Amino acid sequence: MLAMIGDYQATSDQHGATVRNFLEHARAIAAGEAEGDVFTWFLASEYQWEMEMACTWLVESPASRLSHGEKETLRHFLKCMPEIREAIMTGRQAAARRADRSLLPEWTDWLELAALPSWNDFTVRTAILLSQLGEPARNDSEYGIRG
Repeated sequence: MLAMIGDYQATSDQHGATVRNFLEHARAIAAGEAEGDVFTWFLASEYQWEMEMACTWLVESPASRLSHGEKETLRHFLKCMPEIREAIMTGRQAAARRADRSLLPEWTDWLELAALPSWNDFTVRTAILLSQLGEPARNDSEYGIRG
């Protein structure tokens, strides 16, 4: 019963759940933890999409508890998202057209994805954003990295 109450409380706080989701993806990208031999174009798209959706909700939702300044920081971050999304889609289409892959497809994907200037910019911007949004994470122990 207590486990069910805990689960309900965790999911009923949309702001907290959205911040945790955003930080989980952002930390993985900024720290390079998402960069592995199974990091494909598809996963890059998923990470980018999840971050964009959470970021948009945190900026636009009346239920968001972020400060005006934090929302402005996120708005600035959101401006780079269309370019990142387009670069990932273009790279994915180009990779799909090539049939001369000599390495495992996932590793080839990662090498090509890591070479994208827009992905590198995304990684750097994400690391900077995390340092700017430190306050929401410090105020709630649930926002910490989960082991």
